[in-house]
Amino acid sequence: MFKFRFLIISLLLIFISPFATADLTVDSAWIREAPPISRVQAAYATFKNNSSKAIELIKVTSPAFNKIEFHQTIIKNGLTSMQEQSSIVIPAQGVAKLEPEGMHMMLFKPVVPLRAGDNVALHLTLSSGKIIQSNFVVKKATGTNHHQHMHH
Repeated sequence: MFKFRFLIISLLLIFISPFATADLTVDSAWIREAPPISRVQAAYATFKNNSSKAIELIKVTSPAFNKIEFHQTIIKNGLTSMQEQSSIVIPAQGVAKLEPEGMHMMLFKPVVPLRAGDNVALHLTLSSGKIIQSNFVVKKATGTNHHQHMHH
């Protein structure tokens, strides 16, 4: 009887722990599909901080891309440009949304062309040193907004 109870409790802890201790959750994670010759793509997601302290996302890597940067879209005098950011801060009990024409991740030099429906693993490094893997799905751009990128 003891072994059975121990097994049940162990299984419950295995299944409950990741959800109960997840300080950061990632929702609506997607990458904009680009033409096969494109050397840059953009990724978006909603980061939710479930903890009582701010969380800082300092780096993102993926075997699917050579380099990933954080960028903020700036619209000034009718011109759109991108400004690289060193990190993304998710406030305590708050949300940070990465979306077209706002904060986003720039994904440089894809290793292979990605098509709508593909899943890509991104490794999110927090300032605490913790690394979280999140899967992003590749989606076709919708509407007339094509989110042009002009770098300076």
